[in-house]
Amino acid sequence: MDKKEILEKSQQENRNLDERDRQIELKACTAGYRAVILVNACIALLVSLQNLNAGETLMSHWPFFLAIFVSQTVHDFTLYRYHRKLLYLIGALVGAAATVAALIMLAKGY
Repeated sequence: MDKKEILEKSQQENRNLDERDRQIELKACTAGYRAVILVNACIALLVSLQNLNAGETLMSHWPFFLAIFVSQTVHDFTLYRYHRKLLYLIGALVGAAATVAALIMLAKGY
């Protein structure tokens, strides 16, 4: 391969984003994911503790689990998009299945 072919191939691979933009987007995805997990896990814990102490809760904990599952799925799909590792794709598919299960539980009123 000559220099011109290598340059064209590199430009095609990186036509949407350069490496700096990819790193920024990946860090933003990870930071957002961690924030959603932390907030929703705390709320789900508080709802569960309220259920243990009072025997009932004012709200279901399924919407918070749904938010956790959705953020996990999006995070894994984003990692798969950048790294193309099968493990991330499997994690995203498992997260999608958990999201569907949480939606079903939410729809049934649990």
